[in-house]
Amino acid sequence: MSLASILRKVALVLTSLFAVGGIAFALGYAFEDLSGWAPWLLTAAVVVPLVGLTAMAVRSPRRALHVLVAAIGLFAVWAVLTLFVDIDAPTVPVIAVVLALPIAVVGQRYATQAGELLIAVAAVPLLLLVVRLLTEWGAEGPGLQGALGTSTGAVVVPLLVLAMLFLAGGVAGRHGPAGHAPVEPKTPATRT
Repeated sequence: MSLASILRKVALVLTSLFAVGGIAFALGYAFEDLSGWAPWLLTAAVVVPLVGLTAMAVRSPRRALHVLVAAIGLFAVWAVLTLFVDIDAPTVPVIAVVLALPIAVVGQRYATQAGELLIAVAAVPLLLLVVRLLTEWGAEGPGLQGALGTSTGAVVVPLLVLAMLFLAGGVAGRHGPAGHAPVEPKTPATRT
């Protein structure tokens, strides 16, 4: 097994654990704080896109890349909207976690692109956090270090670490043993 393959698989396992744990944590609070059908509807709103995007990533990773790029764009629009509309739920960190798992699945085939997408997913809540730090909290606020201790910070840092694993897997996949470029397989058109 190559170093690139090991890095991709480790990143997938860690992302899976992170996503399942994060979603279970968030939904646990939903069931604690909400009553009636609300927690069940919220669970469906989280699990259905997670399963759908992950299934697409397994069946058609190339198409899933395009869909995930669009989803990240919509995620960014939602994050900007939360600056103007008060939403009493940590939707931005939860959406970031939901997007992380299908990106990791795509990363088994397209490691570099998965790393780049995870950086984009992490950038959305991080930029939102910085904007809130500068505009709402001001000098009396917790500062960036304290802000990273929030639910948003608890999502951003692991996503950046996972992105680095995928990027390293992508780089390692472009080089064979001892840093040499891998030998390209000969196709009928290139045989001489």
